[in-house]
Amino acid sequence: MTTFYCVRHGKTEFNLNKIFQGGLADSPLLPEGIENAKKVGMYLSDINFNHAFSSPQKRAQDTASNLLDNHSSSLELETIENLREMEFGLWDGLPEKDYHHLKEFQNLVNAPHLYDPTDFQGESFDSLIKRMLAVFNQLSERYPDDTILIVSHGLALQTILKYLDGSPLCDIRKGRFLDNTSVTVIESTPNTSKFNILNWNDTSFLD
Repeated sequence: MTTFYCVRHGKTEFNLNKIFQGGLADSPLLPEGIENAKKVGMYLSDINFNHAFSSPQKRAQDTASNLLDNHSSSLELETIENLREMEFGLWDGLPEKDYHHLKEFQNLVNAPHLYDPTDFQGESFDSLIKRMLAVFNQLSERYPDDTILIVSHGLALQTILKYLDGSPLCDIRKGRFLDNTSVTVIESTPNTSKFNILNWNDTSFLD
């Protein structure tokens, strides 16, 4: 089976100020984001990763680099375009509070199965799931016995991990959201399309 250690990027300036930070926006890691990424690396130092993959966005790349710099491995980080965050179109880079009153913001947060970002050129959940699913399926097929590090984003990981674990789209946003620099472990079952979550949103190493 393939085991994935999925890490959300460290906390950024946009996270702190509640600004849309999707696939079309970026902001620097805060000092605590950098420090916590280092803690992830030390926490996972006993895990023998065979490969390390990251979103192309700088906040994920910087998180992955700080993690690997403090890990026992000497892996070269590889970039996968489809690990980027969901794109919020014209909303990306703007304050979330300016959109709280809109129906599609409420759907984004509370009813993802009803979310339609067409009017502001955003990405749908179906599109996000399709591209993220392709990544996990391809890596599972290519590396059926390996342990893989994935560094990506909150909504992208929340969506695909719950989908892989069998949650319907309407429940993707339910429960605790993935924290910055959290670790979630999921494994694929050989020769099937089934995945099982082993550990969700682990931040015990940040205490």
